[in-house]
Amino acid sequence: MPYKKKPIRLSLQELLEVYRWVKNFNLSKEIKNINRDLSDGVLVAEIIKHLYPKMVDLHNYTRCNATRSKRDNWQTLNRKVFHRLNIYLDDEMMNDLASGTNGMLEVLLYEVMAKYSLEHNPRPDPEESREIQSV
Repeated sequence: MPYKKKPIRLSLQELLEVYRWVKNFNLSKEIKNINRDLSDGVLVAEIIKHLYPKMVDLHNYTRCNATRSKRDNWQTLNRKVFHRLNIYLDDEMMNDLASGTNGMLEVLLYEVMAKYSLEHNPRPDPEESREIQSV
């Protein structure tokens, strides 16, 4: 029997954090249903463009309804952007994102949010704070 990956789930607090974070962005389309509205990857590309302006070329992503076209957008994001952020999407996750499977988009956005926060708000090194206090 093939190995089945354990689904990733966010806590209610983490979900709320993601939803509040996404509302901070001025996107080209209002989000009514996060899984449906972001399933083509275009708004995710816009979010990443806000965070990392030089990393994303928005003309590479087209609004679409066909699952195959949505998957193409996710493959492009994965190849051109996510690998540079050390975020790796497997085929199953890209299929879930393109089909709007509940919870997958939030997991990805949480990872992007956490990575950006760590890069731009690094936690102080405990060794440094001890050295400062002893001076």
